[in-house]
Amino acid sequence: MEIIKNISARGRMAERLDGTGLAELNAGYLNSSANGIHSYEECPPPDLSPVSPTFLYANRIIAFDSDSSMAHAYDILRNQLLTEHKDEDTRVISVTAPTTGCGTTVTAINLALSFARVPGSNVLLVDANFRDPAVGNILGLPPRPPLEDPIRGWLTTLDIRGLHCHLLRAAWGPGRIPLPADLARMTTQIEFVRQMLKPTIVLFDLPPMLSSDEVIPFVDMSDTAVIVLAIGKSKLSELDICRSYLGSEKSMQVVLNKTKRHGL
Repeated sequence: MEIIKNISARGRMAERLDGTGLAELNAGYLNSSANGIHSYEECPPPDLSPVSPTFLYANRIIAFDSDSSMAHAYDILRNQLLTEHKDEDTRVISVTAPTTGCGTTVTAINLALSFARVPGSNVLLVDANFRDPAVGNILGLPPRPPLEDPIRGWLTTLDIRGLHCHLLRAAWGPGRIPLPADLARMTTQIEFVRQMLKPTIVLFDLPPMLSSDEVIPFVDMSDTAVIVLAIGKSKLSELDICRSYLGSEKSMQVVLNKTKRHGL
């Protein structure tokens, strides 16, 4: 994975998720007495989920290991992202690609773990890829929520050799095209967990931008978009289209994945 450049996106501002009814959804879905949750202050801390380093290495997840030479590329990207929007209490970063097969999920996980190694950081990684929710599989987590609780069943804290990173699996199960109700529920969960955990870094793992209408609202929630390209697959014309979908105030990092130099 190589960083290409840091550019400011141009083009139209995408429409935001319609917030109508989200307050009611929050009250009825997340805070109902039937679910045993009344406010984010009352939620217990997420359960720890130990993750095998050996399993992670086998899936090209290496950024938890500061001694790994391959983790250096993710650390460079992390440091460049940290220099942007320094006045923000919470950085929100979307990771997406023009098309499938570019390594978006691997990039998102490695970037989250690189951020987690920064002293004082509190990182929340969100699997928001309804079409192909793969974060849990790559990390070796159970395929289904252990609890019906809409927060505790979907939220966990990864524990890798004492390194902690929160994971909200807002997308579960077989991939499918999300309904408007799914997007509303995901948005509400994200906001609820942000209030609960108060992360300093939030990363969205998103589906491909050019084949997924639901990507734009999540990118619009972010201050920065990371666009992942792949050697032998991605085209510059696709990158130009992705740039046109972002607002003029949105900063964008472009990375090149699957290069022989780094073995990814």
